[in-house]
Amino acid sequence: MKPKTRDWLTIGGEAGLFSIVLLVLWLDEFIDLPHLLWGAPPTPCRLQEYILETLSILVTALIVITTTLVIQYRARRVEEFLKVCAWCRRVLVDDKWVSFEKYIEKSQSLRSSHGICEECLAKQKMKSGKMLTNIQSNE
Repeated sequence: MKPKTRDWLTIGGEAGLFSIVLLVLWLDEFIDLPHLLWGAPPTPCRLQEYILETLSILVTALIVITTTLVIQYRARRVEEFLKVCAWCRRVLVDDKWVSFEKYIEKSQSLRSSHGICEECLAKQKMKSGKMLTNIQSNE
């Protein structure tokens, strides 16, 4: 099942369950369920109580469904991260570890080329200079 389909099934399930809670509330208020089911003393219909309880349930439903949507959005974002091996820098693609170059070729239809950035060039020059100095001092 696709993640977005699963997300909407979750939201639909939550909305359905809140609808059932509202239905029970309305049945209790308008046909007096405790009186019908268990023979409790009859209670009068109080419209103000019904409206307050309905609004409370709707606000709670809105908070729960909005929170669920935010959590699902964040979970999808985490799933979209590119997984890179911390040791060899290969990339996980379709349950296979491939080189970064192959990943770029496959996902972006680009071919890669190698170069050196200024910072690495400076480091390499320092290493080369130290190695040259060491060689000269050993002679």
